Amino acid sequence: MVKCDKCGVETFMPYRCTYCGSYFCDEHRLPELHNCSGNFRQPRNNVFIGSYSTSSNPYGSSYTSSRVIRPYWFSRQELKDLALGLSVIIISPLIRLWDYLFIEPLIVIAALLILTSAFILHELAHKFAAQRLGLWAEFRISASGMMLTLLSFLLVQTSIFPVMFVAPGAVMIAGMLRWDEYGKVSVVGPATNITQALIFFIIFLITSNYTIAELAIYGMAVNSGLALFNLIPFGIFDGMKIFKWSKLAWLILVILAGLMFGFIWF
Repeated sequence: MVKCDKCGVETFMPYRCTYCGSYFCDEHRLPELHNCSGNFRQPRNNVFIGSYSTSSNPYGSSYTSSRVIRPYWFSRQELKDLALGLSVIIISPLIRLWDYLFIEPLIVIAALLILTSAFILHELAHKFAAQRLGLWAEFRISASGMMLTLLSFLLVQTSIFPVMFVAPGAVMIAGMLRWDEYGKVSVVGPATNITQALIFFIIFLITSNYTIAELAIYGMAVNSGLALFNLIPFGIFDGMKIFKWSKLAWLILVILAGLMFGFIWF
């Protein structure tokens, strides 16, 4: 547990500010919300888009700020963190499936690709949605997130949890957002996983191949489970931000993910 340098609240998954280096809870993670001493308003070699102003923002005051954007851009640090996160996700199940790799290599590789796509597309959806709004957005590894991922892998092996949770890090975002923007950036992650689960559901319905059907069920389990996990309306999860923005959107996503997950296990 780490105390937020702004309010002193202890948090299980603290955010480290890219600009001032201090640690904060989810409520104060953005530079504007903890009176950041760093130069967070300095453009980062992006392309200037224009100015943005509003009198109805979640912080209760009006402001005008210049927004810059360079969509689909990755820093070296971000690529390193993504590579490390993917390594944790791939290596953990591969240890258990190592013997099967030489017996059914294509099935093992397909399962790992399903797990990888569930993670990477979720995070890239958050990143690109934020960048399109002119915000700084980069994936960063989280020590507590990596521990949670490894712990869930161990629990899967003991049949305590039905699916492995994939959360070795998260997309860090800096810049002013309205609550509707905050909600939209948050909603695309779980929505991406639900879309993948629906695609695997269609594949399951139309295929006559047993192996493909099993892989489709695995894809549904991973993506619907990851969506439900992120839709928890508490703390740092996407679900909290979505719930504050639109309870209807949150409910629809929970129902869709729940139906996919329930189809597999019940």
